[in-house]
Amino acid sequence: MNSSELDSFLREYTFYERFLLSKINPKDINSLQNFIKNNYFDEKIMKKFALFDSSSIENALINSQKPFDNRTIFNLTDDITFVCHPRFAETPEHHHNYIEMIYVYSGEFHQTVNGNKIEMKKGEFCLLDTNVVHSIAQTSENDIIINCVMSKKYLDDILINRLSGNDLISSFFIHAIYQSNNYNDYILFRSEESEILAKLMEYVLCEYFDSSLCSSEVINSYMVIIFSELLRVFENQSNSENYGLLKNTKITDIILYIQNNCKDATLASVAEQFHFHPTYLGSIIKKFQGNNFISILQDAKLKKACFLLKNSDLSILDISKSIGYENTNFFYKIFKKNYECTPSEYRKKHKLN
Repeated sequence: MNSSELDSFLREYTFYERFLLSKINPKDINSLQNFIKNNYFDEKIMKKFALFDSSSIENALINSQKPFDNRTIFNLTDDITFVCHPRFAETPEHHHNYIEMIYVYSGEFHQTVNGNKIEMKKGEFCLLDTNVVHSIAQTSENDIIINCVMSKKYLDDILINRLSGNDLISSFFIHAIYQSNNYNDYILFRSEESEILAKLMEYVLCEYFDSSLCSSEVINSYMVIIFSELLRVFENQSNSENYGLLKNTKITDIILYIQNNCKDATLASVAEQFHFHPTYLGSIIKKFQGNNFISILQDAKLKKACFLLKNSDLSILDISKSIGYENTNFFYKIFKKNYECTPSEYRKKHKLN
């Protein structure tokens, strides 16, 4: 399959799309059965939308208007699956127990994710974590939307090990795999200008829909390159989107906020306070301060501890807890490492009368 053949394949109506265009009421059994009788079920074309097979057409069409859930969207048997979102229908709120990557091959795509309305153009990607609640507006004939669904095993085996050097994707995938009950995020990639990604997606879709020798290995390799390229897009996107915020925010304000809130501060909470993406904020702090967020936070905690040691009669245990260290032994360890004395020795030497 070449690019031209792929395009024709993706634009050809599936059996389900022909059914949607027919406007037949699924409850009208006679009309439904006549439609099934007079319309050829092309197994090759239906590979684009593997929701049902030729043995379950009638039941699948009757149930097609029921709310979507994890059971009815896909029976995910492979580690990675590519399907085309059916045109001419809207999809009500639902969620998945697997990672979903949405790619706009042609046209546009409108969805609501966790209550946020998102518009996507041709060439853009959206990565949805497990358990993200989203709904999809009705699409038209030119709106060719590719859904790539990936099992947690696939992410763990293929992608995390290969992309472990990047905090953004690694953190996203690790949360998805190991903390799926508490984590439901998404990442939007404004990649419409990337000719490389468009070409890579062509290659991987040709391999998937017209598989041959070693296709699985080729697809896995393409996916690593695709995610690597998406990371580059996201870095440029973050720099652009956050430029206006950055020029109106002093790095000293960020550091002061960390110092004043060192007990409970996290990279995520500070990023939310200043309206940055956590990964981007981390890079800003590293660039301007020379140290990462953890080092800056630890320094703020220890400076507050020194102030309390000199100016209060609080116990070492209470001081440790007041700066966010419940483990007093850990507090002693990092304090001695930084000041070459214990907290008690520091207090004895510096306490103000």
